[in-house]
Amino acid sequence: MQPRVWTGIAAPVAAVSVLLLVVAVGTAWYVRDMQATTAGMLGENVTSMRAAQELELSARDLRSQGVRYLLTGEPKMLEPIPRLRDRTMDALAEAERLATTPPEQALMRKTRAGLHAFFTEYDRMTNGRPDLADYAKTLELVDTVLANEVIEPTREYLRLNEGGLTRANAENERTAAQLTTGLIVLGLCGSVGGLLGGWVIAAGLRRAMMRTEERLRTTARQLDEAARTAEDNAHRAGRSADALDDVARSATAVLDRLRQTERDALRAEQLAWAGRMAAGIAHEVRNPLMAIKLLIQALADGRTDNRLRPRDMEVLEEEIIRLEQAVGSFLDFARPPRPDKKPVEVGPLVEQVADRVRGRAALQRVAVEVSTPRRPVVAELDPGQLQQVLYNLLFNALDAQPTGGRIAVTVVGEDDRVVLRVEDEGPGLPARVRDRLFEAFVSTKDAGMGLGLSICRRIVETHGGEIAAADRPGGGTVFTVRLPASAGRRASGVPATAAS
Repeated sequence: MQPRVWTGIAAPVAAVSVLLLVVAVGTAWYVRDMQATTAGMLGENVTSMRAAQELELSARDLRSQGVRYLLTGEPKMLEPIPRLRDRTMDALAEAERLATTPPEQALMRKTRAGLHAFFTEYDRMTNGRPDLADYAKTLELVDTVLANEVIEPTREYLRLNEGGLTRANAENERTAAQLTTGLIVLGLCGSVGGLLGGWVIAAGLRRAMMRTEERLRTTARQLDEAARTAEDNAHRAGRSADALDDVARSATAVLDRLRQTERDALRAEQLAWAGRMAAGIAHEVRNPLMAIKLLIQALADGRTDNRLRPRDMEVLEEEIIRLEQAVGSFLDFARPPRPDKKPVEVGPLVEQVADRVRGRAALQRVAVEVSTPRRPVVAELDPGQLQQVLYNLLFNALDAQPTGGRIAVTVVGEDDRVVLRVEDEGPGLPARVRDRLFEAFVSTKDAGMGLGLSICRRIVETHGGEIAAADRPGGGTVFTVRLPASAGRRASGVPATAAS
């Protein structure tokens, strides 16, 4: 073959081959760049989803503790909040670091503002003491601040990242379509270089896509582990062909599992309280019913000459009163009446209650001393409910001194508070119940129901006050009740003592 002919044939073939090679190399570079961009988007969105899920889990834990407090009224349910605060703020910082788009950054700013508002209001309300928590304020923080200003933006952040995953998957599909078109063109041209280049590109792209898909499926498996239930096991047994669908389905399973766990925990807490209430009622009602039953059996058997003696009638009346008191205590605990507040002068009310218990105190050789300010001390309260608190505290003080002693009741007016103190000279607070004294069903008496002090705390907190107990320096116990003074009628004055 002549060199000219060879050149005429080889030159076009070489030019086409070079062109195809350039196209192949350009296509490979483009596909590689697109794949790297898509993989980066997938990695960022999966990491952001994990951060958003951790943030939502932390916020839900905060809300769960608040809901448990609202259901039980127990301040100890709020004790984990300081620990959860650090975990939540760490999760928020990680989510903010991964927020790269303006919508994501706006949602994180809203979330941070919501958490700041929640913790600021919580700190202002409790001042480091969960027992100062206000029921209504806690309800507002849980249902309004956490739900609307924290959890909802976090969910929107998660949805944005899910949308990013969807877009990344669409970008993958578009890249694959473009590659297929390029391979068809190269195949039609019949260039060995094009075919070889297409094969290399296809192989590299396949490996890259398989690695990406494997990472997505690994993420889906990790999410499945966080939602391990029978339904999830069945779900894991049948994977779809789309790894992104597996990630979305697994994330949904995690959220469903979290909601189910929260419902189960609340249900278990409610059942536990119901069981304790039922046991308390059975214990308190059984003994009076047994005494009444024995008297009725004696009357039916003729052992009392077909009539009840005066003492038997007294026993019946006493046991019926015990039943009424037990049922009344449980009703007060389960359904406390709404206070009918009005301006009340506290000193005379305390004197009145003290006079009514002095008869029993005299039988036990216990002196009851009352100290009140010379000037009127006025507070906005329900007088009947405050009397109930004072009776309970005074009777507890008498029970602590069965063989004689002294009870000192002091009323002090401060700038914006009215302080009542009830002190006794008994044995003091037992160490085993000192930290749980105001919890329901906790009692220092063998025959006590353990509801009196719990009801007292609820009454005082409903009035916007607080109650505390401590050992008296000279021996005995001192209960301190602090109530808001009446607006415009702040109390002051030097105590003047009245004793018996």
